[in-house]
Amino acid sequence: MSDKAIAGLYKGAPVAGLLNTNNNINYYLVKFKDPAKADIKKLRLVKRVSYNFYVVASAADLSGDKNIQEATHVSSLWKATDNLLLLLQKHPSRNQSVDLSVTSCNDSVLTAIKKYGEITAQTANIVTLNITLQQLPDLLQQPYVVFANVTRKAHAELVINDIDLGINQVSAIADNYPAINGSGINIGIKEQRYDNDLDLLGRSFNSFKAADVTSGHATIMATLIGGNGNSYILGLGAAPKVRFTSSDFARLLPDSTAIFKAFDIGVQNHSYGTGIENYYGAEAVAYDQQVMENDSITHVFSSGNIGTSASATGVYNGITGVANLSGTFKQAKNVLVVGGTDRTGAPEDLSSAGPAYDGRIKPELVANGEDGTSGAAALVSGTVVLLQQAYKMQTGQLPSAALIKSVLINSADDIGLPGVDHKTGYGQLNALEALRTINEGRFKKGSVSSGQQTDYIINVPAGNSEFKVSLAWNDPPALLNAPTALVNDLDLSITTPNGQTLLPWTLSSYPSLDSLLKLAVRKRDTLNNTEQVTLQNPAAGNYIIHIKGAKVASGSQAFYIAHQAVTANRFEWTYPAGRDQLFATAENYLRWQSSFSTASGQLSVSYDHGATWNAIGNITLKDKYYDWTAPDAFTTGMLKMDINGQVFTSKEFVISKPLNLEVGYNCTDGTLLHWKAQLGSKGYVIYTIKDNLLQQFTTVMDTAIIIPAQQQATSYFAVSAQGDGFEGIKSLTIDATAQGVGCYIKTLLANVINNTIALNLQIGSVVNLKSITWEKQTGTNTYATLGTTTVNSALAYQFIDVNPKKGIQYYRAKLITEDGKITYSDLADATFLQNSQFTIYPNPVSTQVNILSGDINDYEFKLYDAGGRLSLDKAINELQNTFQLNLNPGVYVYVIMLKGKIVYQGKLIKI
Repeated sequence: MSDKAIAGLYKGAPVAGLLNTNNNINYYLVKFKDPAKADIKKLRLVKRVSYNFYVVASAADLSGDKNIQEATHVSSLWKATDNLLLLLQKHPSRNQSVDLSVTSCNDSVLTAIKKYGEITAQTANIVTLNITLQQLPDLLQQPYVVFANVTRKAHAELVINDIDLGINQVSAIADNYPAINGSGINIGIKEQRYDNDLDLLGRSFNSFKAADVTSGHATIMATLIGGNGNSYILGLGAAPKVRFTSSDFARLLPDSTAIFKAFDIGVQNHSYGTGIENYYGAEAVAYDQQVMENDSITHVFSSGNIGTSASATGVYNGITGVANLSGTFKQAKNVLVVGGTDRTGAPEDLSSAGPAYDGRIKPELVANGEDGTSGAAALVSGTVVLLQQAYKMQTGQLPSAALIKSVLINSADDIGLPGVDHKTGYGQLNALEALRTINEGRFKKGSVSSGQQTDYIINVPAGNSEFKVSLAWNDPPALLNAPTALVNDLDLSITTPNGQTLLPWTLSSYPSLDSLLKLAVRKRDTLNNTEQVTLQNPAAGNYIIHIKGAKVASGSQAFYIAHQAVTANRFEWTYPAGRDQLFATAENYLRWQSSFSTASGQLSVSYDHGATWNAIGNITLKDKYYDWTAPDAFTTGMLKMDINGQVFTSKEFVISKPLNLEVGYNCTDGTLLHWKAQLGSKGYVIYTIKDNLLQQFTTVMDTAIIIPAQQQATSYFAVSAQGDGFEGIKSLTIDATAQGVGCYIKTLLANVINNTIALNLQIGSVVNLKSITWEKQTGTNTYATLGTTTVNSALAYQFIDVNPKKGIQYYRAKLITEDGKITYSDLADATFLQNSQFTIYPNPVSTQVNILSGDINDYEFKLYDAGGRLSLDKAINELQNTFQLNLNPGVYVYVIMLKGKIVYQGKLIKI
């Protein structure tokens, strides 16, 4: 909105409200000449409504303040969010659900609120009220109302496809630190409930109130965080031993801190949004407050999937592609907000960008999340789990959320614009380097009071390409709707060995696209509770890290710093690593870390343990990936990167195709599984789910196995091929009871073809099967044999009944094994009628009669009673016709007529 529009919206009769018991406060819409020089002893900034205008509270006369360009008394509409004010402007007569933050929920306040509408919900000091919007200005004048917002519902961000654990170095952790797997850590997933998926079996517990419904989105998020690969290789998440609990995102406020503590829940994932909300709302305040109260809780939010949108409100309204975080809870300072990249590390256009409503850096990180940010947040949450486990193994307790944040932003790989930016924050998640920071103890904790400074000396040896230091602290919550969220302002700076002072990288927060896209500059940061200093090609020596309390409201402020010196001319393969399996004939992304200044290297592959090498090509090192289609082979492989004569070789990995496991039969005494042979295989490994884990059951040399029923712990099975000292990718884990195969039989179908009926039988296997006998039902429990077929190697058989009777007939197949066991199929039926032929059933009939016709025509069905009176007259114009009979019991005569002539007749008994 323009300044004029803003002034028009807020202008109104001056309203006094008691902010404390002593001062009678007036509210003004003020335009400062320089907001940074506002006299905060006399004024309280309560809301920033544009870049130029603030709402301020003062008990004094403002006329003597030379920094104020203009000031106008305003109404209490400043208590409402901009989104709610827009609704009031456009739809004043609308009935709207509104969330009110109130001073208390005592009986007198609730009684007063009920005068304005119906209270539909109440949580802590939040009251949900249905109100006609034109009543809103009067309601906001009431002293018990602190803040008002539109009642919103959360929605899951887009489901993410093709998540790649390699891009963020998550998969490399299993190879470098196999014991770090999420064991001993509990995570909450706030949205709808995930289901009891194979990859999550046995690791869920109840804590918070969960949603009543499950969703595939929640299951995918849980799998990305901590799937254990029971279902398939792609069901493996970041932390496969973590334990899960679910919480309903119908409640946008934080869950109970007491429950977090009671169940030792260290991290919660939030892959949902509500829409663009550029203000510091009730949820933002509450999340910041919760982390301050219990700083071992790390909240991870997706940034949103509306990155190409423009906000309609706030300082950045109308600017496309920025400031479009999807929810006020993502405006909190003490949480992590995560944007998305594609598999090459390029930021996704749809990934919501910062800055936050007050110019702060959001998101802090990006991670792989193609076409959205849900999966990106989940990968970061899974990584936080691993960091918490590593820290807990060292100290016996969970780390501070501020420590986690400092470690993650310091280890992130810079992408997008050079340095920090409003789209990708501090860079792309590097889970491996974050874990190394924890394990190597490259972090420090301290605290400062206002005006105090703490220094640390860190020695940087020669031969490094970069030195990084990142600061983070959990900041006290600001007031609701505050113009800026930061309360305690700490300053990070570094003194180099030669005496140079380096300030943190800061970004322009001025509301124009050109300014927001400017590169970061070294400058004192007064907005963020995260700060970072980096230095390229640092000289060897002692670096002094300064942390100063520029402004600490009261007491002291705890903080954390993380540091890293990146060795120059270093190269490391991160995918595939020693435990990884690549898909033959498919796209695989090879990944590495490199600090070489050289532009390219020569990439080769070996399939004989390094004896011979096959060139792949000249590769750009800074890309950190190569999209490679592996050959159609069942083998091990090694990679080699040659950089100016320096050779870097990967560990051995496996190239294979997953087998396709099928059920031959699933009989009461056992299950037959079979698969196609893998060329070069030395045998096969059969897996089954036992104790909630996919475990090896047995090995075989053949391509089939019969598993006796008494040996089956569950009905879930998978198979892999064994090579010479290696194992291929496992098949999908199947439920043998859900593959459409019974005891040999898949389907039996009966179809009318000309004047015959063809029986088609599909079976799952011919192992131990001798013959098929084709039978036709002749009575209630009697069958006539039509013929017998000898079984060969085929899985499909057919028999023709050349003499079908008129009407419905039923067939079955009798399968006989070599050892004399008999299996029957279910009945298959077919209706055989020629033109002007009919079948009427049941007869006798109770309430409903069915008439089958051999052709479609304009037939007429007439039913007469014993006295010759017409009792029913119906048209028959379908192959299957059904009529209700509301007639007295007795014997009736029916006729079927076509164009006035009787073509069929008989008797029908009504019982």
